[in-house]
Amino acid sequence: MLAFVVAAALAPCAPETPPALALTGVPPVAIPGQSYEASLLGEGAVVESAGSDIGVTDSSGRGWSAHYGYARGVTQAFSVGIARAPFTVSATWTEPVADGTTCTRTVSVPLPIERRILAVVNCRRGALEPRSGLVLRCRGERLRFTALRWRRWNADVTVGHGRLGGRDATVTLSAPRACDTLDGFIYTRAKVAVDGGPTLRRVPIACPLPST
Repeated sequence: MLAFVVAAALAPCAPETPPALALTGVPPVAIPGQSYEASLLGEGAVVESAGSDIGVTDSSGRGWSAHYGYARGVTQAFSVGIARAPFTVSATWTEPVADGTTCTRTVSVPLPIERRILAVVNCRRGALEPRSGLVLRCRGERLRFTALRWRRWNADVTVGHGRLGGRDATVTLSAPRACDTLDGFIYTRAKVAVDGGPTLRRVPIACPLPST
């Protein structure tokens, strides 16, 4: 008959003792969609063979975690979105204790965000509240706006008033999504209304292709 032994979980390290490693690279405020790198650095004693984990969770506790086979010098790239903020970046590793046992060390860093959503300008770069250069339909017939003034920029929906083809027009941008090319979030849908003309609905805005 086979017997299975379940290893007991390690006790947490005493909070009054300083961590052997520092969780670095976490900004005081994150821009959604931008890339960051969290690292475990320091000279304290760790149990390298036990590995380590670095992860990110949102305000509801959902998220992800990556496991490494070592602890000191681990680097993990991450980014965050615009929903369910603020976030928390956490790292866990194992440290030796003076009595010959080991303990689990967990370090967590709170991560608030700053909403910064870009418009795609001239079909290739990102800008905040552009007054000109906003171009829709980058392939084929282009819709180019000038003299724009915006309301509620960085909200899920923003409205701009300006000129299109010499006529007064309104453009509504919505559906922010991550765009790796611009290292941030962009508005991905547009609705255009021209004074005295037809309304164009659901014009898609694509993440620009990388420059070659």
